[in-house]
Amino acid sequence: MYLRILQLSCLCFFLECIPAFAQNQMGEGFFSPKTDVVETLYLYGNFNKDGVNRKVLDSITFSKRYANHVDAIGYAPKNFRPFHEKLDYGLFILRVKRLGRDYHEIIINEETNETVYVSAWQGSFMGWGEFFLNCHSVEFKDKNQKVFDDPMIKSAGRVVAPGNFKPRYIMGDWMEVEILDDNYNTVKGKGWIRWKKDGKILIHYNLFA
Repeated sequence: MYLRILQLSCLCFFLECIPAFAQNQMGEGFFSPKTDVVETLYLYGNFNKDGVNRKVLDSITFSKRYANHVDAIGYAPKNFRPFHEKLDYGLFILRVKRLGRDYHEIIINEETNETVYVSAWQGSFMGWGEFFLNCHSVEFKDKNQKVFDDPMIKSAGRVVAPGNFKPRYIMGDWMEVEILDDNYNTVKGKGWIRWKKDGKILIHYNLFA
């Protein structure tokens, strides 16, 4: 499923911190299974000795509990700890460690960093930039972080309070944002913030309103 179905009217609020190990190993982005057309997501091991075939290690299945669309996981391995899963809101994303032409190496357990492979054709890939652009809002981890009028002019930085922002554009390590008030409703201005540095995430993110 895709993050594009997230709506600002959602009442559920999520503020997630990326685990410490993930800050240094962000990966390439995220994999979202095509739960509308795929009944079973197969999880593969590494290449066999012939360098071509892969062995199916396990799988993830989906079910429809209360809606006409997939809204729950039917079966998943015991060690399944995804980046985010909330299928009743159309959300299911797995972090991609290595992006491949035919198979992606994905992190199946965010606590242990355990990985498996999935077929690239059983879902869609989304980079970090697109992920943040589909979030409701972002916030500074460090209240002393600054907002800049131009990412190339560091001396123009200023501290704003509260540090709540709506992402507009992504450019490398930088993000152009709308500066929001305490209620995340009123736009108080625009600026640029640094969202990552040296492979570490510098912001919290809110998936829903």
